[in-house]
Amino acid sequence: MVRVLSGAWRAVAMSIVLGMAAVAATAFGAPGDLDVSGFNAADPVVTNRGKALARPGRSAMTPDAARGVARQADGKLLVAGSCSGLVTTKLCVVRFDANGTPDLTFNPDATQGGLQPDLQAGELIIEITPSQSLFAMVAVQSDQKIIVAGTCSNLTSGYFDFCIVRLHPDASVDTSFNAAGVTPGVATVAPGNFYNVARGLMLQPDGKIVIVGSCGATIVATAMCISRHNTNGTLDASFNPGGAVPGTRIETIGNSNDSYATSVARQSDGKLVVAGSCVHNSNNEFCLFRLSDTGALDSAGFGASGKVITAVNSDEDTINAVVIQADGKIVVAGACSSGGVYSSNGATKFCVARYATNGTLDTAGFNAAAPLVADRGKLMFAFDSDYDGVNAAFVQPDGKLMLAGRCRADPMTGTGVFCSARLLSDGGLDATWGAAGKAIEPNFANQRDLTFAALLQPDGDLVFAGDCFRGAPDAFCVARFTGGPVVPPACALNVDGNGFVDPATDGVLIIRYLLGFRGSALTTGALGGSPARTGTTLETWIAGLNLDADGDGGGARATSDGLLLLRAMLGLTGSALTQGATNAPSATRNAADIVTWIQQAHGAGCLPTS
Repeated sequence: MVRVLSGAWRAVAMSIVLGMAAVAATAFGAPGDLDVSGFNAADPVVTNRGKALARPGRSAMTPDAARGVARQADGKLLVAGSCSGLVTTKLCVVRFDANGTPDLTFNPDATQGGLQPDLQAGELIIEITPSQSLFAMVAVQSDQKIIVAGTCSNLTSGYFDFCIVRLHPDASVDTSFNAAGVTPGVATVAPGNFYNVARGLMLQPDGKIVIVGSCGATIVATAMCISRHNTNGTLDASFNPGGAVPGTRIETIGNSNDSYATSVARQSDGKLVVAGSCVHNSNNEFCLFRLSDTGALDSAGFGASGKVITAVNSDEDTINAVVIQADGKIVVAGACSSGGVYSSNGATKFCVARYATNGTLDTAGFNAAAPLVADRGKLMFAFDSDYDGVNAAFVQPDGKLMLAGRCRADPMTGTGVFCSARLLSDGGLDATWGAAGKAIEPNFANQRDLTFAALLQPDGDLVFAGDCFRGAPDAFCVARFTGGPVVPPACALNVDGNGFVDPATDGVLIIRYLLGFRGSALTTGALGGSPARTGTTLETWIAGLNLDADGDGGGARATSDGLLLLRAMLGLTGSALTQGATNAPSATRNAADIVTWIQQAHGAGCLPTS
């Protein structure tokens, strides 16, 4: 029989763990501090610790521009953007080990030829992309192949297209991606007839690739647009199949000719929320629309005919991030201005809005105590300057909202610093993060650290990526800030880590794992909304769980233990829980014992309360 800790001993164990966490926080920095002891900690230049730089382009005049960051299952960090080499500008990627040092196993033969002969191992310029290629974003598939997406010039049309490259983990081009295309390994698409600029990238749980951005509907009108690609790089013709270009969709929002998408999130039901900004009544506003999994506008279920427009400040409101909470609510964040975003003509602040699943502002749950009714459901706040804004947002497993951005940003002087904030679920600032909920890395050499992307690690650490100036044209810059305290989910059986125990996702993942499924066969269609664990990280999590529910001592089996756990998550008890599912006569737990064991071994929040 499996022996479990009593409640008193579990409390003692938890106090020890929390005490150790407090010691670690004291030794290695408080939540929100630059991780100078764990990231690039051996750099001989003390002021570089906590950050790491790379300059793949080597141009003496033109900066390298980082626009994306992603984390592999082994903790290595990928930073992507555009780099100006000796001849032209191309999409490029660098990879760092988890400790912030260059990963020399990435593109290990970098110095052998190419347009940039002094390229170093750990750096990659993707020379096969069409002509001028700009502003790469990056994501990692469950098999650890790397997706790099950006904007590439089209010499035939004279405009720009969305473009995607897939790399093997060692940085070599995966020529099985869009294998029948002009350049195997590279896929391009033009949703609009004119300038198509990619701004957001997302991988669906089924491996399909989604890109959003702005597209030229006409030579003078820019619209929000989206493309979806199959795992082999071809356009997904099942997405908006009746459109002018199946696999893509262009959507105009607002009463002007200017709208663009910056980010996209997928709900647990497969619907896609596309977020950005549009000009409406002469002002830039928050703008969103929602599509079904097949690309149809959700006209009946979301906002006004599938679209939502929200005014936050008096002039320019720009969404830079959208996330879906475990309860399905939609959070958008960005920069809101009373006189021009990041300009010297007004004040720009962090700003956030939260919507119910139908697109109405969550006025009762988010910033609900705001004195002005018109401010409820929305939030704006500044740091210590007139130039602050969010570029990335994340929902932690405990429901808190993490915001990463730039402060003291002024395009006239090219300044900026990394900064972040953490909110409670009701929109209040979380006093355990930084100073009263805000953290800023001021005057790090010269206040020329410009944030463009960020990610939240499973341990709660926050990673920034962007451009940093250190006495030469801007370089790629990645920095890590100490996370925590992050309260883990109440139930360890929330295996995808999204904070919501769901038999249709977590239960299915456990059974598939016990059946021997791994990689995409394990996760396809079985991840909940906003999963914190995917790929190898998810597999490692499940492997660490005691899943012997019937207590037969013979290890966990899908047809007995997995089925018992799934039934318990569904709320079944008594014979409905155990009939045909226990490994008799070796089982040592009856139905009531199994329920008690799940609560003691994995957490009280694993089972439905009614």
